[in-house]
Amino acid sequence: MWHFYLVLLFVLLVLYLVLNSRRPAGFPPGPDWVPVVGNLLLFIRLRRHLGFTHLVWQRLAAQFGPVVGLRLGRDRIVVVSGLRAVRDALSRPEFDARPDGFFFRLRSFGKRLGLVFVEGEYFTEQKKFVMTHMKSFGLNRSVMENRIQDEIHDLLVALKDNTGEPVTVPDSFGVSVVNSLWGIVAGDRFRVGDSRPATLLSHIHTVFRLQDMSGGILNQMPYIRFIAPDLSHFNQTKMIVDALTSFLRELIQEHRKAHNEVPQDSDRDLIDAYLREIEDRKTYARGESSFSEDQLVILLLDLFLAGAETTNSTLGYAFLYLLHFPEWQHNLQKEIDSVVEPTEEVQMKHKINMKYTEIFLMELQRHANVTPTTVSHRASQDTEFMGFLVPQDTVILANLYSLHMDKEHWKDPDVFRPERFLDADGGIINDPWLMPFGMGKRKCIGESLAKTSLFLFLTNILHKFTISPVPGRPIPSLKGLDGATISPQSFKCVFTPK
Repeated sequence: MWHFYLVLLFVLLVLYLVLNSRRPAGFPPGPDWVPVVGNLLLFIRLRRHLGFTHLVWQRLAAQFGPVVGLRLGRDRIVVVSGLRAVRDALSRPEFDARPDGFFFRLRSFGKRLGLVFVEGEYFTEQKKFVMTHMKSFGLNRSVMENRIQDEIHDLLVALKDNTGEPVTVPDSFGVSVVNSLWGIVAGDRFRVGDSRPATLLSHIHTVFRLQDMSGGILNQMPYIRFIAPDLSHFNQTKMIVDALTSFLRELIQEHRKAHNEVPQDSDRDLIDAYLREIEDRKTYARGESSFSEDQLVILLLDLFLAGAETTNSTLGYAFLYLLHFPEWQHNLQKEIDSVVEPTEEVQMKHKINMKYTEIFLMELQRHANVTPTTVSHRASQDTEFMGFLVPQDTVILANLYSLHMDKEHWKDPDVFRPERFLDADGGIINDPWLMPFGMGKRKCIGESLAKTSLFLFLTNILHKFTISPVPGRPIPSLKGLDGATISPQSFKCVFTPK
């Protein structure tokens, strides 16, 4: 009898492996996959060869077309490239959902929490609350510009105090960049040189390097954490997530202690407003509420991550590119000096008269590609897309790198040439192929703050300092570090007062 069960088990295993290796009907073209791991071995090999995850997507798009279907572990993934496919994918409500899985819950106490990786009514309710209250505390208003100027002032003082000494970039800017947002969120600010935020920012930078936007191997093959907890980055990721969430929970507890002393409608920051909303819903609401302390922790984590990494990396790249293209430092400083008095600070009102600064930042975001793909989306239902069938729960990645480096459109995409954004009359071209913040319903909510911060930090520093390489050392490489985003390698340069 046992022979029968053994044969049956073998037949079922073979049947599973055969079915597991078949592509769904109508699924987009891509490399053939094998049972269990899918295309994971191919992906690992290509990433090692090419050095970056987004170059893997670019290689596959060149081979299979603008819509590529593959499987990494248990996850079906569709990568879309080129303007038509990217715009179509990011504008479809069927693709507005977020992926689920082990990695996306590892960061949020085993649940779906926060703002970045939630969806539906939960996302809509949380986003509305956050944006309403952050605007009331100064986001996108003149008070936000004042906050940024305060941070810039302290940073300029610190740079002057270190005149002649090499400064580590972008590390030295992280606290100043995140503070403008953090004051609205937590009602406090970190001081330049404070070791505590430096540690937190280092954790954030590391966790961005450990994963890619698809969720990585921890999401595709979660059981590997039991086999290779270090190789899969499970131990390091969990340590960092625990450190960040512990810090944020302590911050919430500090607010909770002072919460009762704050008069009604006199909330100091987003945390105060959120804690009051939790209490109000306990008192007046019926049914389950999406507002909880756990949700607040991960919401703050999302804001902290978004406010710290991409803007700081882009600013770091700005100074790195100025070292490589010193003529553009001359162009920008000449423009700034023609618009702003020597004793005056650069303000947003000056931006309209600084077209060279504007096109420099546009070309920087195109060429550096800090966000080479969007945050991953998920198909909420079976969807027909550009002649293919995308099954429900497929992960969708929009390849923004493919837009920014398209040879037919840009002609010379590998060349750093800000003038490409000027028309024949000297006006600025708002090219639809430039999409560093994505588009659609899930477009980056921090776009306005990021643009304001980049402009003010860059121009105010260049107004007071000239950036140069460390004497006797070669100019640092433009080659970045792979991960969920692309960041410059830490480098040193000298800030000399003008």
